[in-house]
Amino acid sequence: MQGMQGMDKGLIKRLSVICGAVALVVVLITLLIVFFTRDSSGEESASSGMVIPEGMRLVEDIYNGEMIVPDFRIPDNTYDHQKFTDGEDGFRRYPGASVGIDVSEFQGEIDWYAVKAAGVDFAIIRLGYRGMTQGLLQDDSRFQENMLGASNAGLKRGVYFFSQAVSEEEAKAEAEYVLEKLDGAELDYPVVFDWEDPVPSETLPADTLRALDCPGATVTKCAAAFCQRIQKEGYTPCVYFNKNQAYHFYNLEELKDYDFWYAEYNALPSVCYGFQTWQYSDQGTVPGIGVTVDLDLCFEPY
Repeated sequence: MQGMQGMDKGLIKRLSVICGAVALVVVLITLLIVFFTRDSSGEESASSGMVIPEGMRLVEDIYNGEMIVPDFRIPDNTYDHQKFTDGEDGFRRYPGASVGIDVSEFQGEIDWYAVKAAGVDFAIIRLGYRGMTQGLLQDDSRFQENMLGASNAGLKRGVYFFSQAVSEEEAKAEAEYVLEKLDGAELDYPVVFDWEDPVPSETLPADTLRALDCPGATVTKCAAAFCQRIQKEGYTPCVYFNKNQAYHFYNLEELKDYDFWYAEYNALPSVCYGFQTWQYSDQGTVPGIGVTVDLDLCFEPY
């Protein structure tokens, strides 16, 4: 019994040494795997320990904190937050930027001279839209009236089309519709592709919304098709989006050749990507307009 215990102790000692060596090798191998996996599929944030997947980046959002977003190869948002100011007239301003509004038939009859006198430099006017259920292309009932009124009052003009395209062919048809309605009219500001997520309601149930759940990859191709056709006719194309669409819907890298119109109703624009125009409110009040209206700042000297 004592002989057996002696052998067991010697064996146990040798096994302990072997096990320790094996454990050390396993640890080293694990560390190497983690290191090379991190280098090939993502990077680790030093501040948070988050693993950032390949093709993504970590940003510090002024409202939401740290966020992992697509690392599109497009210019960054470099506007200086300290330089945004709010005037007593209700307009937000930034050095060198122009004050604007965007309007549709929902604003009713507009006194454009009063709008101009209030300090508005430009207007983005809805030309038309695609219906959310039947998908028909329709005019904005006040498009021509607003185009003429804004021009006579001395405002610079651009137009937008509310899209619900679900294919490149439909987006091209929308562009042709826009070009036909413009009929060669001169514009100072862009022609904007405005695709917004359809929201079900009592009057518009989910099963009636033809573009509901249309994937972002498809709408990205629609936007590109629309912009390509608009650009071919000598107009400046532009794509409208909000932060959710920028981070989770559009592939903005595929649209980097076009201007961006960004919507965020906060004191400061927080998206990390660059843009030319910022729609900062949908509750603006402007002399000459009897209801609320969208307010914009344009940083591009069109």
